[in-house]
Amino acid sequence: MSVSARNLGRIVRTIWSTQLGLELEECESETLEHRLAHEETIEIEVKFSGAFSGALVQRCSHQVSIMAASCAFSTRNGDLGSTEVRDVLAEIAHMTAGNLKTILPGHSELSFPNTVDSVEDTGDLVAEAGFELQGEPLTVRLISQND
Repeated sequence: MSVSARNLGRIVRTIWSTQLGLELEECESETLEHRLAHEETIEIEVKFSGAFSGALVQRCSHQVSIMAASCAFSTRNGDLGSTEVRDVLAEIAHMTAGNLKTILPGHSELSFPNTVDSVEDTGDLVAEAGFELQGEPLTVRLISQND
């Protein structure tokens, strides 16, 4: 099975639903990327190496990150530190990458998730999915690295 926007979207929605109890609504990712460019965001990258070389990039608004962490820790929005918020998003991105790894050809290894300021798209876009959570944007991209 190859990775398509549909497969990626299904994986992301399933993880957010089962792990956090949050239902994501699919949206056009190009519109969401424009919105994300104008607000405070958190971007997590998980790199693939081996048969597939590239990265999973998960980017969301600050509000999405707070909602996710609040659900994960069963707490109110104001009771969380930035470390807890980043840890939840990193774990969700790592789960997504792990699920993708099972449908990519050959054997690949995953890096630990990293919070990044901005990921340069130096590769080819394999698949992209966009979502809203209570009107707030979230995008997930799979990028193949050029060799």
